[in-house]
Amino acid sequence: MAARLPRLSTWAALAAPVFFLLAAGDLALRSREALRLAERQEYWREHPAEKAAYFEADYRAKAAAVEKAAAEGRLDAPEARTSLSALAAERDLQVSESSAKMACVWYRTAAEKFPAPFNPWAARARERLPAALAAWQAELAAAGVKAEPWMLR
Repeated sequence: MAARLPRLSTWAALAAPVFFLLAAGDLALRSREALRLAERQEYWREHPAEKAAYFEADYRAKAAAVEKAAAEGRLDAPEARTSLSALAAERDLQVSESSAKMACVWYRTAAEKFPAPFNPWAARARERLPAALAAWQAELAAAGVKAEPWMLR
């Protein structure tokens, strides 16, 4: 038993830094994805027609899958209609959602939810967050909505 202790200690000493590196890598990759989503929303804020086209194409692909399942008999007619209606509602919601708000949410997620040492994506998100927040506040002001502190946090 005493001979196994040094071997277990060695494995534990090797496993700890490996675990830390894997965790830091996971946080960095999540931050990178959140930053990518934020930048896409920021782009869509400037190009709403492309946002609508993206979600329309997504809807058509999903609707085609539902129609194919209905044609093959895996869905009956009421289930297919319900699925298509839900897909259309999802598309309409995503198109109508504020891209300025979503960019702000994703920048905040990248910067604050997945911080890690030496994470360039979190740092870039922190730099871009104030501009995204200002754009969202401007959008709210243009719509005549008073921006409350709880809305912006």
